[in-house]
Amino acid sequence: MLGNIMLRCSLLLALVRWGVGDIAWSQINFYPDNTEKCKETEITVIFDVEGGFAVGDQITFYLGGMTRGNCENANGAAISDGLVLLGSPSGLEEWSGEYVEGTVDGAYRDSELTLTALAAVNQKPGYRHTVVIDPSNDIRPNCGISENSPYMMVSAYAVNDSKAQYPRPFNFSEGVNATCYMTDTSLQFRPALPKLTSQITVGFRPAMHLYANYEVRVNMAGWTSGEATGTMGPDLRRVIVRDDLAVVGDSTLFRGRWREGCCYEQHKAGFRNSTLILTVRSGVTITAGTTVSLVIPDHQLRAQCGMPGPYERTKFEVRGPHTSIVNKHQNYTIAAPATVASADAIGDGCKALDYCSGNGACDHCTSTCSCVDRHGTFDNSQTNFNCEEIKCPMGHAWAGMPTQPGFAHGDLVPCSGTGLCKGTSGTCTCFGDWSGPACERRACPGWDADFGDCSGHGTCATMRALAMLDEALPLTSRENRSYAHSNNQRPSHTWDADRIFGCVCDSSWKVGLEANETQTPEYFGADCSLMHCPSGDDPMTRRDETDCFNVTADGGYGVGKVGNKCHVDCSNRGLCDHESGLCKCFAGFYGPACDTINVKALQEEL
Repeated sequence: MLGNIMLRCSLLLALVRWGVGDIAWSQINFYPDNTEKCKETEITVIFDVEGGFAVGDQITFYLGGMTRGNCENANGAAISDGLVLLGSPSGLEEWSGEYVEGTVDGAYRDSELTLTALAAVNQKPGYRHTVVIDPSNDIRPNCGISENSPYMMVSAYAVNDSKAQYPRPFNFSEGVNATCYMTDTSLQFRPALPKLTSQITVGFRPAMHLYANYEVRVNMAGWTSGEATGTMGPDLRRVIVRDDLAVVGDSTLFRGRWREGCCYEQHKAGFRNSTLILTVRSGVTITAGTTVSLVIPDHQLRAQCGMPGPYERTKFEVRGPHTSIVNKHQNYTIAAPATVASADAIGDGCKALDYCSGNGACDHCTSTCSCVDRHGTFDNSQTNFNCEEIKCPMGHAWAGMPTQPGFAHGDLVPCSGTGLCKGTSGTCTCFGDWSGPACERRACPGWDADFGDCSGHGTCATMRALAMLDEALPLTSRENRSYAHSNNQRPSHTWDADRIFGCVCDSSWKVGLEANETQTPEYFGADCSLMHCPSGDDPMTRRDETDCFNVTADGGYGVGKVGNKCHVDCSNRGLCDHESGLCKCFAGFYGPACDTINVKALQEEL
């Protein structure tokens, strides 16, 4: 009796020890969960253990579908124990981590992360632990992961226990909303010529397992089951597919069918949604990472016209069947449509046109070039068939025949007719003072490499701007100024308003027709290279020559207001050196403006 009691006690103690490491509850979350392909992901695991943790105890998370690879069907590297970057709410270093990369052919369902308890770990039974696996560890979803995935599991191991707990699903595992992909997608055509039936070799490497009734869809825009004569061909319920050209009979892996696209387009590939559908046969599973090569014998499909390789509308995608009764006749996307990685071109394209000389785009269907200008913009007005010469910028012709009274300069010509076009670069070499990309502007005179326009003594402005400036010559009144018939009209005879430029010369005094303004600027001349001398009233007359009230300004468009001033070089009693701006006074007169009389000298002169 005593022996039985002791045996039962021993078994009870053993069961208690075995209870250490039993996982009571677990959860795994991903951020972001609505992720783009191959995005580094923050992983948070939350768990508690009934028996608590001891130093050295381990817990393993089976991260089905996670990888450190580049999501191109290539394995990533493992992370040695202690080198996984972890975080926890406590801020203490409670765990060390080790990551083991899964295999491509296992769709990374065998990826594992193992945490080992350190001295700082909370050992209290039932305590809920939270561990964050930092995104800098580069662990990421290879494809989408369903919520509560059966491949997301957890198990624990206690160092003082001879048994590890068997893996069990998380109480909750978050899903990752992403599709999968295929690599090494390719299409080869023999012969690769339009309007002839071709043998087609289809290649791909799926990143997911392909099960029975999964569909690999190849959108073959520009292809038809018809005769390529401008009418649609039929849908084909059976397309012959072979695993190898030498093997007689259909593929043992896939069955094929054809969905004819719509529609024929003249001088274009057309048939945009023509689709070759390859369905995995019953009882067949294509393992992730398997390189698949299938042959579609000729006499079945043909290209409507020439196409580049790869053609941007040719895409691969994978769809799987719905298992629910409601959606049993539909399927859902597993691998989103992606442009084929490698494909033969159909036809020679623009080979005969020297591939558009590198200055245009080839229309493979018509074997013609669309040329670009020097800015890389397509220009349909280009006339050279192989784009050997780049069209220069166009501008309104400065010289041309008028079309009616008051209307001329309407034609657009290269370099505006005031420059030479360099066809190899599409740039203009302008004549004389003409400037601008199309030589469309008459530049300001007086260019100086050190000082710029207007000899460094003025501002360069368009005629439209000059017409609105108080100080621009010829001076005009401020009322109703415009370089057109009205402020909101631009008739054709003012077409050059923004094309001809002139100088507004600098002045140390204010220029204009108002009071205390002078009708003449300090610097003058078309290029502002000349300088007026000091001004003064003629000392030999009774009239004040500097009073410009009611005096019409040079040019005849404006009249001086009360208090307006005229500029009188050297007071009319000397000669002005317009290069230096200095007066040379006549005998009997002196001063900077020659406005002071030297009576003795004047008497001697008389």
